Amino acid sequence: MRPALLLVDLQNDFLRSPGLEPAASDVIDRAAALLRGCRARGIPVVHVRTTIAPGARPMPHWEREGVRSCVDGTEGHAPPPALAPAAGERTIDKTFFSGFGSPALEEALRAAGADTLVVAGVHLHGCVRATVLDAYQRGFAVLVAEDAVASHEPLHAASTRRWLDGRAARFLPVASVL
Repeated sequence: MRPALLLVDLQNDFLRSPGLEPAASDVIDRAAALLRGCRARGIPVVHVRTTIAPGARPMPHWEREGVRSCVDGTEGHAPPPALAPAAGERTIDKTFFSGFGSPALEEALRAAGADTLVVAGVHLHGCVRATVLDAYQRGFAVLVAEDAVASHEPLHAASTRRWLDGRAARFLPVASVL
């Protein structure tokens, strides 16, 4: 097993989502523990983030709803300090749900020699799910750090977990992943 850590949309705008479960502070703490553990073990880390260029059109459903989140250069686009990229860690920008919407993600993972992805992030029912499914389709084994993912739609997230677990991914707590 040659793992890589994939942090998906752990950005201030998403972490401030009303009704986020678990609470943002818990997700940040667990994801930060996972990040520290992976860095200590020399596991490659890739940060995937939603990026909307200033003045650019966002995803169509955001445009319909008047949402302006994750605008490049804003504080909401950034991760919390505990989850900020370190020197040498790749950051991949995406516009839609899956991190694999950017060919740069697969290129970075293949260059790192990864065959297994450890995934943490927001939102389990959306971007995390899409990224996990695309990773599985590309032949990666996937572990989801179950206590380092969150959603503001807990029922949809629970359904997503039940459907993904054992099919496209395994869900394990951070302590077990490390």
